[in-house]
Amino acid sequence: MKLHLKYTEPQLEIFHPETPSKYNVFPKGRRFGATHGAANACIEWGIEGMPMLWGDTIFGNIKRYWDRYFKPTLFANGMDDNFNERTQVAHIGSGFIDFRSADRPENWEGFGYRKIILNEAGIILKDDYLYRNAVLPMMLDFADSELFALGVPKGKMLKDGKEHPFYTLYQRTGQPGHRGKTYTSYDNPLIARADVDALIGEIGDPNQVRQEIFGEFIDRVAGSPFAFAFDRLRHVKPCKLDQRAPVWV
Repeated sequence: MKLHLKYTEPQLEIFHPETPSKYNVFPKGRRFGATHGAANACIEWGIEGMPMLWGDTIFGNIKRYWDRYFKPTLFANGMDDNFNERTQVAHIGSGFIDFRSADRPENWEGFGYRKIILNEAGIILKDDYLYRNAVLPMMLDFADSELFALGVPKGKMLKDGKEHPFYTLYQRTGQPGHRGKTYTSYDNPLIARADVDALIGEIGDPNQVRQEIFGEFIDRVAGSPFAFAFDRLRHVKPCKLDQRAPVWV
């Protein structure tokens, strides 16, 4: 089957490297184009018969990504829309994609996959338990399984003081089986540099710019609206303040 897919050069570097690696880690700036490139790659891999997992941040994003990135490309290549909204599974060729979201960790079933996409890995991998107890075991069934962790970094450390798994993986770049590279918003050739310049002006804070535009892991972004986006809500029991208790500042 002859496909007509468009990739930017950075997208080709990420998803179709000359030498495959098991762990592929790519911090990037906003609007770089990682999601679109990943969708195109999944279409190719589906035709090749690959079992795949697409991990995203929130459940509501999945259908939107399918409609905006997958469907137009499938239709343009004469292929059907085989996405099941109830099961969140898409069949492409003889392959399939299980779509899962970090806000519903109970749905990350323990199947094995050849390709795993973590879209917005800076957010998904904040759940260290989800990564170590769901994602990593999914890579055991196939010797050639590959993980693609993509996203804007969300700091070097988690709130509990542990190192952020996204940062840990990126630090292993160059070790056997590990590949990584940082891409900035400027690396998307489809976006005008002037528009990125304007966004930098709107963001203002230098640390936020380093994180959100240049894809850098930084220690902290004080006051950033992006710093802890999509943190999972936790319900706690009501408590009564003890007026005699010491106050730590």
